[in-house]
Amino acid sequence: MRATNRKEIRMDEFLTRAMRSLRKVSNMPRSSHLFLSFLGLVLLLACSAGCAPNSSPGDGSQSSNDLPELTEEIIRERINDTGVWNVPEENGAADLISWNFDEDEPKEIAVIEKQMEGNRATIVLDIKTRSASNMRNPRSLAGQIRTEWELKTGWALRKWEIVRTENISMKYKNLPKPPAQNSNR
Repeated sequence: MRATNRKEIRMDEFLTRAMRSLRKVSNMPRSSHLFLSFLGLVLLLACSAGCAPNSSPGDGSQSSNDLPELTEEIIRERINDTGVWNVPEENGAADLISWNFDEDEPKEIAVIEKQMEGNRATIVLDIKTRSASNMRNPRSLAGQIRTEWELKTGWALRKWEIVRTENISMKYKNLPKPPAQNSNR
């Protein structure tokens, strides 16, 4: 038999420098891992906060081009599920009512006045609407309301929302009730 000089090959000789450093990290205590992870997260947040635009409304650094436009289409969409209170009857004989605008009801909306100031807006709307045809007490409403809007900012989305409404001249009128449905007797 022939004797060979076998040299034992160590695994570390084949690892690259990067792999060696990873092996050293894996031998670190858990508390060191947590500390380094926390430090990395703090640095990441600090860097990302420095990259965000300044959103202070009073410093004038934000130009009007940075704000999403408040279009008539957005106004028509966001008026839904908004309400107006203390709406008197046209002839003043009945009680005041509250009205919530519904997506299914027909509406004619015209912008009468629009004032923009930073991330807030005041818009006067002339609205004509009526309840859906299947309502028990059908009504029509017409007149003006004042809406106050605010630009709401989330993590990734900025959108205009109505934060307050005020009745200026909106009045309602009771419409004739729909004929009773045929019933089997």
